[in-house]
Amino acid sequence: MVRRIFSALLAAPLAAALCVGPEAFGQNAPGGPAEPSAGNQPLRRNSFQPGKTVAEPNKVIKPIPLTAKERDTALAGIDRHIVESITQLKDKVNKTLPDELGILSKTTGWSPEKQNALLVALRNSDPAAVFEAWVQGNPQDTAGAEIVARQTEVKRDIMRLEQDMQNRGALTQDIDALGSAIAKITGSTPAINEAAPLFNLLKTWAEVRVFVQNATLEPGPTAKLPTGKVALITNPELPFDQVIVLGPNAVMLGNQGHGPLKVTEGIVTEALGLPVVQGPPLPEAEGQEMIGGIMLINPKASQGTVNYLLNGNRYVMNPGMAQRLPEGPQWVIEYDRGDNRGMATYTVTPGTYFFKQTPDGWQLYRERFDVVIDNSQSRQEFHFVYHGENMTVPAGGTLPISGMYPIVVRYDRGNGADQAAKTMYFSGTVQVGINPADNMWDLYPTNENQREITTLKLFQ
Repeated sequence: MVRRIFSALLAAPLAAALCVGPEAFGQNAPGGPAEPSAGNQPLRRNSFQPGKTVAEPNKVIKPIPLTAKERDTALAGIDRHIVESITQLKDKVNKTLPDELGILSKTTGWSPEKQNALLVALRNSDPAAVFEAWVQGNPQDTAGAEIVARQTEVKRDIMRLEQDMQNRGALTQDIDALGSAIAKITGSTPAINEAAPLFNLLKTWAEVRVFVQNATLEPGPTAKLPTGKVALITNPELPFDQVIVLGPNAVMLGNQGHGPLKVTEGIVTEALGLPVVQGPPLPEAEGQEMIGGIMLINPKASQGTVNYLLNGNRYVMNPGMAQRLPEGPQWVIEYDRGDNRGMATYTVTPGTYFFKQTPDGWQLYRERFDVVIDNSQSRQEFHFVYHGENMTVPAGGTLPISGMYPIVVRYDRGNGADQAAKTMYFSGTVQVGINPADNMWDLYPTNENQREITTLKLFQ
């Protein structure tokens, strides 16, 4: 078909066909006269009218920032836990490894001078001197010398930890050295493996201390959740759903005594049990919600241009374009079906109509929109506004909504300020979920109705 724009188009008392893609849907204000247009022009973005019903707030976690005072208090509590962990680990090691008498009992036949040299090296916690003294006392037992020297290294590293905690020294380096020393004796002294849980807890506390020490301090009452994968510190001493932001790369989550202190990596909202959805959400709505009149649409999938008459005025509609007609007058649409199939003439009543190419040529179909809002993955209600009414999808449930016009819903994204508006010009299921880009609520299209779900006293 040849595209033709007649001068009568400029004088017609209704809108020209307006451009609208499959991810945007716009209409003129309902009930008012359409603006004349010099041909087909891109759809202009419209804001929603003020005074409309406001969607009830949707709850999201309100993260707590860390102040300087809270950080200092937390560090003091962490240090107490570290000291306790060192003490418990030391007791476990002392019970596992032989003491001085136990080691000297294996030096029967040595001269008193060589036994005394070994005793001095043990008391000085000097692994190299212990190895040398043992070889001097029993030159044939280098394997025994190595075992005793490595056991001495473990005890020395624990002593350094105690000293550095008193002086706030190189704690992380000391823990790494101790871990290496313990690993060296696991083969010769298997019982040392029983100390692994205590050592791991100590290492975790030290790691948490670094995060808290380097936290970004904010004076305000709330903070912004970081996006993407960050360090997640699970704190059994904080209540459930409490989140403390330590900076752009770390947060602390409360689990109220359920499970040990641990540091992992992940998405904050997913760790809180909220349904995090990957992929793009529904695009923002363009234009006012349509509640009356007639909407003509040539879907982008039609891949064809339609020439038609409305009450005798000629229009052209490319794929992905739409036209809104106000209520009131009777609207008669005429168009050629194509390929010598003749003309089609219809009197259209209020509703939405799609042009479609079929084996019998162009056809005009009346459309109905049936959408299911799927909140089945969330443990809290989802609130939105549809046709000026507040509506709620129950936690773990769904809610169907229907209409003869593309469905427009508005909802609070979770901070009480950002109001989203989405248009659904299709029938199907949309998923309620957290957008990982900003950790706020959004609606997502689904593929065959399926969508992948990817869900202040710190220390005493």
